[in-house]
Amino acid sequence: MYPHTNPGMEIVLAELGRLDWAVERIPESLNPGSVFFTLPWQVHGSLKVREPRNKIFFVLFELAQIEKPKKARLGFPASLGFSAAEEKLVSDILVPAQRHSWPASGLLRDLFPKLIQKLNGNTRIEAVAANALLRAIIVELAGIVDSAPASLRHMTPTMTRVQQFLQTVVSSLDHPWTLDEMASSCSMKRTHFANSCKQLTGYPPMLYLNRVRFERACELLKTTETPITDIAFECGYNTSQYFAESFKRFSRMTPSDYRSHLPQLDAIMASNWNHPEERSIEDEIERSSRLSCGRN
Repeated sequence: MYPHTNPGMEIVLAELGRLDWAVERIPESLNPGSVFFTLPWQVHGSLKVREPRNKIFFVLFELAQIEKPKKARLGFPASLGFSAAEEKLVSDILVPAQRHSWPASGLLRDLFPKLIQKLNGNTRIEAVAANALLRAIIVELAGIVDSAPASLRHMTPTMTRVQQFLQTVVSSLDHPWTLDEMASSCSMKRTHFANSCKQLTGYPPMLYLNRVRFERACELLKTTETPITDIAFECGYNTSQYFAESFKRFSRMTPSDYRSHLPQLDAIMASNWNHPEERSIEDEIERSSRLSCGRN
């Protein structure tokens, strides 16, 4: 996602994978189960040339013209039914927010797929339902931001244990991890461990391991002159051929192509941050139609 601005408000729900994005060049990781929002004047985009595969839901809708962003009251479409007082309440929460990525509530995670389903409908009642769902999502988002400190502190001991274990995996990528061994290391059953891993990372355990290996390989390709075969073994791949195939699934290019094109790709990314795109609603519709379902 190249740096850009939109004419309206964008809300994104990440279901699979972690995304390294930024707003006005300030990094913000969008973790699985997180919601991310931007306002019309905010330049946002990816910090990486290639983002590994992910699944997101997003909605973009127009707002009223805003002259003074830092003191703005968001003007929502009349179809959403916000009163002036409600618009002010939501604006007072969202406009000054310094963060844009927040852990999504269970309600918001339930609402988003339903909204997308109704938006893809073709009946008048589905359009009415879509407006009601979008309004509920905006209100829920404002509530998440307003009560963020409490929600950010919550993590069960089991989830903490899994998170700590996953951090150790990063330093032992050359180990031939299996799902049974991972679960045993956390003193958990396979299914419980797999569910906990997916909740934390957005990936099943083995797919998460592949992503971490990919990210380490990218780092080595970018910062060292280590031969590609040696990078493959260091990152836990059995053969250079399997490494190339796995790397291409994540990045849509081979390791050698990534290394050779990286300076050019980095220059393009830097240029885009200096000259962000100004995308219209139509541009975003056309862009989303070119993407595979569920991928950014």
